Formats: sequence, structure tokens, C-alpha cells
Amino acid sequence: MATDRPSRIAFVSTYLPRHCGIATFTHDLRTAMDQAAPDMRTLICAIDNEGLDYDGQADFVIGQHTMADYPAVAESIAHAGVDAVVIEHEYGIFGGPDGDWINLFAQRLSELGVPYLVTLHTVLSYPSPGQASALGRLCRGADAIAVFTPAARAMITSTGMATADRIFIVPHGAPTALREDWDREHVPGPRRGTSVAGEVRPEVAELLDQSGQSRIVSTFGLISPGKGLEVAIEAVADLAEEHPDLVYVIAGATHPEVAKQHGEDYRDRLTGLVADLGVQDRVRFLDFFLTDDEIAALLAATEVFLTPYHSTEQISSGALTFAVAAGCPVVSTSYRYAQDLLRTGAGNIVEPGDSAAFAEGLRGLLADPERLHAAQAAAHSVGATLGWPSVARQFAGVVRDMTAERARRRGLGGLGGTARPARLGRHADAVFT
Repeated sequence: MATDRPSRIAFVSTYLPRHCGIATFTHDLRTAMDQAAPDMRTLICAIDNEGLDYDGQADFVIGQHTMADYPAVAESIAHAGVDAVVIEHEYGIFGGPDGDWINLFAQRLSELGVPYLVTLHTVLSYPSPGQASALGRLCRGADAIAVFTPAARAMITSTGMATADRIFIVPHGAPTALREDWDREHVPGPRRGTSVAGEVRPEVAELLDQSGQSRIVSTFGLISPGKGLEVAIEAVADLAEEHPDLVYVIAGATHPEVAKQHGEDYRDRLTGLVADLGVQDRVRFLDFFLTDDEIAALLAATEVFLTPYHSTEQISSGALTFAVAAGCPVVSTSYRYAQDLLRTGAGNIVEPGDSAAFAEGLRGLLADPERLHAAQAAAHSVGATLGWPSVARQFAGVVRDMTAERARRRGLGGLGGTARPARLGRHADAVFT
């Protein structure tokens, strides 16, 4: 990398204002790296499928479903003097079968001598042949691969897509604002009556004010059938009589891709279920995409956070990360990321699709103050490692290692092939032990 100017690092990802978890992730990581790594200048290559206005925040744009854009924009990135590229990978955000067109982009980068790192947001135990082929090609050409948990690293190595010496563990980050209550109080315990801070819309402030001394459990994030929210609603209904002050807040807009194909069918089914169970006064909806300040306000008032997701394959969850960072105990179904993040006792894990088991997991925390406080303390301890400044410093270190190794190999006679970074992200393993 050049030493007389900041290194140029381009992120290839969906990006705000697109409503997408990976878009939010990339925005937050980029913002944190701008503070934590002054030796780097971050650029954005936005994957766009809606003709969005990025208000000057995107330096390059790839039309998701425009095949020719992928190699063409790779050339533009190389000609702009970019030193390294970070590809945020999720099958559904790239064009072509199983998102395979991102390999056209990656191949052209490699031909032009620009190294790339892949961050994996989805790792499947049993990928389809097309998925395995698309991701395998991308990983084989990468100088390094970043994952969020040890389970994801083990899955990638077991498939043969990459060897362990190229895989770094860097945790998913969370806004530091989520920990402000903890930093003031220094002790775990129910945080009822927490005042709403920051800029929040009247609907959020009103809902939290109306909830008053209720015991709030919550879920936030883009709404889709895979989130299994009907399971949590049924669990709350099961507990309504024994916990008359229990209120479940479901916050978030319908996922844009779901809304395009099915409109608000899933949300309508949820509201119909609430009516059928007679718990209209126990389940409250905020039907829009929440800002960080609004998420912080909701989590500050939340006694237990719920992730009743159906799939056991999920290896990342920004919502779960945010909740644990805020010190919230969790009741979750047993998907891979939850198993890793909650293993130190930050909540209860149950099997997917079983509302009775979910209710029992929630009952175990609500009815036992000592157990609830212990889970809060565990969440607080893990959450202390998840702030974006810390995560950004770790990720910047991965990029430095990757590019330094590439430069070293060139200095040894222009050796080709994939770089072998020396450190294996061991700095992050403590989060999961």
C-alpha cells in the first residue's frame, strides 16, 4: 500500500438509504472506520436495485440486475487507485443465479491486481449446487475472509471453500449509544421508566410513554415471514394472564423485497393473529424503519428481547447484536448466531416454531428476578466488546494484514496466488468464550 496518502478501501454492498440490514451494517462500519483508522479512506460501491439517490455517499454504483456493470465498475475502482476492496456478501443482493455476477466483479479486480476481502453474512450448512459454486469461486479468489463467529469459520473450513489461515473472526458491531444507560448506572437490573433520549419520532415516544411501568419485551428489524413473529405473539398470549403487565413491541417496516412481492400480507396475518388471540392491548406495532436513536430508546425500555426466527442457519443478526450490546437478556430460537452470542448465559434458547417452548423460555426470565439479572449481566459483559469503534479497529487491522501480506509476496518476486494473513482474528474469539 502507498505510504504517502491514506489507503483507499472500497466497500461493495447495499447502502443507505436502501432499507437493508447489510446496508445499515456497511454504513455503520464505514462511519466507525473513518474515526478509528485515519490511515484509511473509505469509499462505497453501492449495489442498487431501486435507482436510489445516495446523496453523494456512494462513489460507485452497480445496478444489481445489470450484468455489464460488475466488470465495468471493477475497472473504475482499480483505475481510481483503490488499494483493497471489501465485498459484503449475501446471495440475494447481487445479480445472476445465486448472486453469481459478483464473481465477474471479483475476477476483474484480480486481473487488475486489486486484492479483495469477503465478509460473509450468510453461511449455509447445505447450500444448493449453485450457491456452493458461486460462493466457492468468490472465496477462492479472496485474499482474506471475515466472519462473525467461530461457528461460521468452522462451517467455511469444513466445506473446503477456504483454509483457516485466511479466515478472520471480527464480531458484528453495534452503536455505542445503546450502552449509555449501562454506563450511567453501572449495574444490571430492570430499567423501567428510562427517559427517551435522542431524536425519536412522536410515535415511538408515545408508545414508550404509554407503556409506563409495563414489562416490555420487544423485537425490531425488517419484517418478513422468516422472523417467526407469530411464535412470539402466541407465547406472549400464553403468558398474558400470569403477567398482566406484559407488553410486546414489534418495531420495523416490512422488508422491501417482501413488500414488492407480497405487499403487507404477513403483517396483516400478524395483526389478525393478535385479534384472534385477544391480545390487542399486549402487542403493539411500530410500522417503520427505526433510527439508531429510536432503537436505543426501545432497547433501554426492553426487559427481554425476542428473536423467534425460523431458520437455524442464520449466522448473523444485527438486531440480536444491538440487543446484547444494550444489555438486554434474550429469548431466541436456536439459530447459529444466537447459539454463539448467547452461550455465556445472556438468555434462553429454544427450538424454532414452538410457541409453548418459547413461552417457557420467556417465563423462565420474567418469573425469576435472579435469573433475569444474571442474564442481563452476561449480556452486558458480551456487549462491552461489540461497540463499533472496537470492531472497526479490529477490521482495519484485518485489512492492513491482508494488504501487507500481498505487498510482501510481491516483494518476494511477484508471487501469485492468494495471500496468507498471519493473524487469525484471535482478538475476537473472547467474545464467544
